[in-house]
Amino acid sequence: MLSLAMGVILWLVSANLQQASAKPTADRVVYADSLASGWSNWSWNTTVNFNNTSPVFGGSKSIAATLNQAWAGLSLRTDTPVLPSQHYTLTLRVHGGVGSPKQLRFYVQENDASGAVGQYDFTVAAGTWMAITRTFADLGDPAQVARITIMDRAGFAQGTFYVDEIRWLSAPSSVSLAVTVTIQASNVLTPFLPDMLASNLPAWLGPTRFGNATFHARTAASGLTLLRLPGGSWSNSYGWLSCEMGSNQPGVEPCGPVSASWAPWASRPTDFINFLKATGMRGMWVVNPNSTSKEAAALVAFMNGSVNDSRLIGTDIRGTNWYTVGRWAALRVAGGNPDPVGIKLWEFGNEMYASKSSTASSSSAGLCVGWAWEDTWTCDGYEYVNGVGSGSSRREGYLEFRQQMQLVDPTITLAAVGMEYPGTPSDVGGPTYSGWGSRVISAAGAHLEMYAIHPYPFFNLPSLMSQVLASPQTHWPTIMSHVRSAFNIYGGGRQAPVAVTEFNLVSVSSQDTGQWMTRAVNALFLADSLGQAAQQGAVLFAQWDLANGRDGSSGSEYGLMHEDNGFFRAPQYYVYPLWSRFGTRMVEATSTADPASQVSVYAGWVNTSTVSLLAVNKMATPVIATIQTPGFGPLIGGMKWQIVAASLGAQNVTYNGVLNPTDDLSNAPPTALTVSGYSTTQVLPPYSVTLFHLQQPPPSYPPRVWTPIVRR
Repeated sequence: MLSLAMGVILWLVSANLQQASAKPTADRVVYADSLASGWSNWSWNTTVNFNNTSPVFGGSKSIAATLNQAWAGLSLRTDTPVLPSQHYTLTLRVHGGVGSPKQLRFYVQENDASGAVGQYDFTVAAGTWMAITRTFADLGDPAQVARITIMDRAGFAQGTFYVDEIRWLSAPSSVSLAVTVTIQASNVLTPFLPDMLASNLPAWLGPTRFGNATFHARTAASGLTLLRLPGGSWSNSYGWLSCEMGSNQPGVEPCGPVSASWAPWASRPTDFINFLKATGMRGMWVVNPNSTSKEAAALVAFMNGSVNDSRLIGTDIRGTNWYTVGRWAALRVAGGNPDPVGIKLWEFGNEMYASKSSTASSSSAGLCVGWAWEDTWTCDGYEYVNGVGSGSSRREGYLEFRQQMQLVDPTITLAAVGMEYPGTPSDVGGPTYSGWGSRVISAAGAHLEMYAIHPYPFFNLPSLMSQVLASPQTHWPTIMSHVRSAFNIYGGGRQAPVAVTEFNLVSVSSQDTGQWMTRAVNALFLADSLGQAAQQGAVLFAQWDLANGRDGSSGSEYGLMHEDNGFFRAPQYYVYPLWSRFGTRMVEATSTADPASQVSVYAGWVNTSTVSLLAVNKMATPVIATIQTPGFGPLIGGMKWQIVAASLGAQNVTYNGVLNPTDDLSNAPPTALTVSGYSTTQVLPPYSVTLFHLQQPPPSYPPRVWTPIVRR
């Protein structure tokens, strides 16, 4: 039962919505090609041109504001103040002009005599438009707004900036939905683990890009914690020692196919180590399954070993001597990395269920699918686990690799290649890849440490972006149900941890003909997918990939950043700064909205004083969300981080109101919230992802009572 105070709050919200709905108002324009009637120029020490023709964001004209001295300001005033009962959000665009970035301060005033409220400091880069969206809540809930100001905050004359499309959005005629969200902070659903914030880093980017300072800074600021290495299908042909030495070495795996050696230009293991160090990331390595178990063990020694470790690795089945752990640790030290890297997560091969029949063992070739793409040695999940053949021609399986690698470092975990549709062991071909997953689960048994899947939801793009946004709500429960069922049937009920080691919107970038992976639709989709994967119990979630390279036919790009455009951050990049602040546990959150087509929500436990709510608004119109926190509170404050897109097709978004923020995101701080009681009402802008932190007073502890000890 709701408390009386909560009931009054909800009644007031409902009454206000009903009253406003009865008398809808239009958006109130302040400037769109001209200063609207009723608004006047109250600027100071600023030259203002309301008829500027370039640059322009919308229409044919914009405002040019030249700051002639320190603390100058552009200020617009009306005799008819804006009321929160009629308009709820101010939107505008600001352009940085030429030269240095403009350091500006935004605020409003209730009347001529009142002080500044809703202060928002921002920096807008030269040559770019920046979107600013401020709700009445962001402004500190003033009773009205009579004046809007943007002024210098640098302390000197900064020159000219531009402003366009200033308008107050109407309420609630533009609001399609009023939503009630309830956070049950005491009902823990699942841990939210650091490895859910992962991506992939491929070797084909090369050492030069790996050393790029912008790439480093933007990776470090992303909120990611883990990078899977050295890169998808390349992992199955990446001979680590040959790649490290820069040429193919005798008796070991080559660095890439013999017909197209990567050794002269691909990133070396040392380059990966240096990138991890420069960005603060942890690594996960996919070992080459075409190599030997002792070659993989030597790689563990290279990454994690000590130069003083004299333990023998020994000679492999092909006659190559891998000497001692210390030998390979010394090679790492020679590359400039004296300390062990400490890579604890490993994976045995990449997508081996799709081995080509031409490279697979004769005993498994009949199980291979016609559309296969991997140059690996088996299509049989049983063989993958146990190996096949004998002598120098033997192919060692998961169990042998695991044994040899853990002899070097017993603390590592080796994930096995699984399949999101495990099928049955009797399957041949088809979508289960001859029951690959069920065979792996059955053969590995209790030795299966982690089950890795790549559940890309689309091969071809659907007809509507709304289908993309709806898919996470059914995709993840379906997949995880298949996997859990297979463990129950073929694994004796033991549920191994499930790791998503690759994920994005489409599996083949050439099929992304609309470049949807580079657009805002993918940011909303990824934010929701990550939440669903966590809710369904995944322990690791690695987006594909950090930076990739553009597809030659479709022009699409998988990457969070675009290596061909100064490491430009795609909309999906900004999902991770939000999720990285979600907390350590996912708790129960319910909503009156449809999560597939309207708003999906996830709640987290940050600490004893803070809960979080991540909300994905999939709609073209804003949503008024009343967030209730029964059993947690009373609320005393909060913060808000937000991604907003102008449309699902937009290839840029604002992060905390800033378009293209600085590399470390420092010029796009979160917004402080004024909240109280056990609920708060917040606006979710169209096509947005919002993370709220809601705070209660810290727990009080009884004072310590000191009892003297008397010694006799």
